[in-house]
Amino acid sequence: MSHKYKNTKVYISSCTKGKQEVLGLSSLKNQLEKDYFSKIDISNSKVCCEENNLVIELYCPMGLHEVLFHIQQGNWGSHGPHWVNNGLSLLNLYMQEIRELNGTFIDVEELAIQLKDCTIIIKKIGPESVEKQLDTILSVLAENYVHLTRHLTMTPMEIFVPVYEEVETDNAILRLVGPNMIDEKGYYNYWGLYFESDEEALIYDLNNKKIIRGDLNLLDQ
Repeated sequence: MSHKYKNTKVYISSCTKGKQEVLGLSSLKNQLEKDYFSKIDISNSKVCCEENNLVIELYCPMGLHEVLFHIQQGNWGSHGPHWVNNGLSLLNLYMQEIRELNGTFIDVEELAIQLKDCTIIIKKIGPESVEKQLDTILSVLAENYVHLTRHLTMTPMEIFVPVYEEVETDNAILRLVGPNMIDEKGYYNYWGLYFESDEEALIYDLNNKKIIRGDLNLLDQ
């Protein structure tokens, strides 16, 4: 799979130091490329008030089934024997180094894993949520693979993690967004699925292991 780097410069802004280029990203890219067998692009988030945070895109020349196989074999990402049960994902470890190097808090707003047949998009729901929950999300994806692929008949073009519910009250509709409203368990209720055969997005209910239809609410809307 060929991939051309975007060569996008990434900046952080502060009241005291103004706008500065983020330090350590070349090392971060090299580490992630080695651990995830991918080409990496990193850019600033475009979400309002989150511009200092990062969008990380992984371009991996494998299909979803291949990646899940390598995860289970322990040779993709943080799933190697050296990292088992240490409670710290590789991405979390590397981001801690970035924060220390730059002397400020920088978070991952979005992680997009672009495979040959599927794109997995993981959105931030709280501080460090993407980096801390990445390994668990991928493990849960592997556990639900049969159901997500309609009993192995088709692979979704896109998996969006997570989508959320709207709760109606007497006065308003409350959207369950933001770290004060969704804890880390919020990753494991509903995911959005896009299939080539369906015009509209579908929702995967992780608790009941079912693909259902409904209004899809994304975290950046």
